[in-house]
Amino acid sequence: MSNSTTLLDTISANQASKEVVVNALFDAASPAMLWGRRASTCNGLTWGYYGGNYQTGSTAHAIANGTVTLTASTTNYVYADASTGAVSVNTSGFPAGSIPLYSIVTGSTTVSSYTDVRSYQPSAVASAAGSVYDVGGYISGTPADGEVVWKFYSPRAWTLPAGAPGGAKSGAAATGSSAFTFAKNGTSIGTLSWSAAGTVATLSITSSTSIAAGDLLTLTAPTPADATLADIAFTLAGTRP
Repeated sequence: MSNSTTLLDTISANQASKEVVVNALFDAASPAMLWGRRASTCNGLTWGYYGGNYQTGSTAHAIANGTVTLTASTTNYVYADASTGAVSVNTSGFPAGSIPLYSIVTGSTTVSSYTDVRSYQPSAVASAAGSVYDVGGYISGTPADGEVVWKFYSPRAWTLPAGAPGGAKSGAAATGSSAFTFAKNGTSIGTLSWSAAGTVATLSITSSTSIAAGDLLTLTAPTPADATLADIAFTLAGTRP
């Protein structure tokens, strides 16, 4: 309803074809149902959800109806990726920068209870995906073999989405193909790669990576390092919760 005077089509007691009006109302309200529980596909430890359109800036993401598999006898956290809208579940908590959907308590074979933590606030949802946290750096000269050329101590929580935009450009072209490694606390999370004779690199983040306050990011040159690749400027395009 809009206010005490509604703008919606309503149903009268003796009206014919009530289902036509109801279905039309559901259709109009369908954006609010994105990621909502789809009861017809919830069974045992299978959790079903509704799809819809998820917009990030000028990019539309078509989210299909889908399911996720819950873990038995624990609390499951169902959430959407803030960049793509894709739905995932874990048992550790809602990742930083994600869109929380449901907290679900399970027994050995079925769902015991669930809490809907979605919030239908289009501007807030867009903010979750569009609240950028760009991190960059500059490497002067030609790196040595296996040199750690950059470190970043994170002061806050943020996320590097899988396929995150970003990249690098060098002042001097690479002689051959060359791949630098990004790591979080010593574990590889992606690469920055140049092709032979190239000056523009491709950023590849293996999977959506949550960065916590206090985490250390590093960028390490390959061994052997390229003989001519030099003067590198790069940027990681992340998101903030």
